Amino acid sequence: MTECLHVNTSGSGQDLVLLHGWAMHGDIWPDEMIEKLSGSYRVHKVDLPGHGLSRPMQNDFNVENITTSLQQNLLPQLKNKSIIIGWSLGGLVAANLVLSRPEIADKLVLIASSLRFTKTEGWPDAVDGKILNLFAENLIEDYKATLSRFLALQFNGDDHARLGLRTLKQKVFECDVPEVNVLKQGLEVLLHADLRAQAKNISCPVMLIGGEHDTLTPAAALHQIAAQMSQSSVSIIKGASHAPFISHQEAFYQMLTGFLHA
Repeated sequence: MTECLHVNTSGSGQDLVLLHGWAMHGDIWPDEMIEKLSGSYRVHKVDLPGHGLSRPMQNDFNVENITTSLQQNLLPQLKNKSIIIGWSLGGLVAANLVLSRPEIADKLVLIASSLRFTKTEGWPDAVDGKILNLFAENLIEDYKATLSRFLALQFNGDDHARLGLRTLKQKVFECDVPEVNVLKQGLEVLLHADLRAQAKNISCPVMLIGGEHDTLTPAAALHQIAAQMSQSSVSIIKGASHAPFISHQEAFYQMLTGFLHA
């Protein structure tokens, strides 16, 4: 039995897929951006398994299983070679989807996603795994408070931190928060998933968008990932942190559409 993914589709034109980050859902993307994109594209806002209105998977929530669910439930809805966009954890999934099914991708956009989130030997520009482990431990005691602290981390150093955090919190809590087990497995993805070695196998044009002050996926990491790809570019938004499409919407939109129209 395959999982039922909730996908909100609007507009017409080339298919454009949006994959959200850990503990989020498809409606975190700004309404104004979706309205503009829907004028030129057929936009699919996906709720990943166990998030938003999508049912949890029967097996573990990891990159491979999420990718399989997208292949079974989303790809049949796509009418043409598509633009795949992923933010944070969603970027890992987007990259893996393109690696597994390269024929479906026209372009790939990775937002604040360096394909390896935690520090390891030779990879200093990432988050300390101890921080994510602490979040995992605290989920059991008070998962809403823990989630709120994680959201705050995403706006550290952002020029518009207060407004951005308020906006993201409102969006996130519009839906029921995912089950604790799904949240813990999602943190395991952030702790252990590593697609850096496969980056060289992504053949479509790729744009990596990051924030100047992002400590979860620093700009240096995005540049290192991009260097492994044959057709890639990096755009760093000044003053932004981990969620530039929320805190710096206009700058983000201009960068995105510049790449899409190129």
